[in-house]
Amino acid sequence: MFKTDKQPKSINFLDALYSPNDLWANAYVWLVNIGKYLLIFVQVVVLIVFFSRFVLDRKNNDLTEEINNKVVLLSNENWKKNSALFENYQSLLLDSKKVREGQQINSTVVSELINGVPSSLKLENFTFNEGKVSFHLTTSNLDAVNNYESALKNNPNYYDVRFSISKDRTEVSVRVTFNLYPATK
Repeated sequence: MFKTDKQPKSINFLDALYSPNDLWANAYVWLVNIGKYLLIFVQVVVLIVFFSRFVLDRKNNDLTEEINNKVVLLSNENWKKNSALFENYQSLLLDSKKVREGQQINSTVVSELINGVPSSLKLENFTFNEGKVSFHLTTSNLDAVNNYESALKNNPNYYDVRFSISKDRTEVSVRVTFNLYPATK
């Protein structure tokens, strides 16, 4: 089964401790000659990892402290209020940009319509939507209503002018609806 070689006879009077073909003896020789260097290498790696842990822990603690300081700063009530305020400003600026770029500005048209109402007529309600205008007026002077009606019907910028008049004891209530011709650009 196992072959064992006999050591040759020699003049050496010291007996050999092991046989060169002995498995345990070869393992012992390998462990003593090569294993010690492997053991030293492993110990050096362990020491490097051990000391690098101190450096990495210090960096981690510094980062944790910095993050905690920023969390405290961001959780401040003034910071939260200012953040909400600036978010509102930003959304307002975005909305104004949309209005400026895409929406038709009607302020001059509305101003002309309101200023066109005579001072003897009291403007109660006003609606302007996509070129359709509706007024609710009150007055005690029926002649002012007749003059305003003829002025609107004779104006070339308006069409489909309609008046609805109802009289209450001393006051005349007038509903006026008309359309504007689209502005040419």
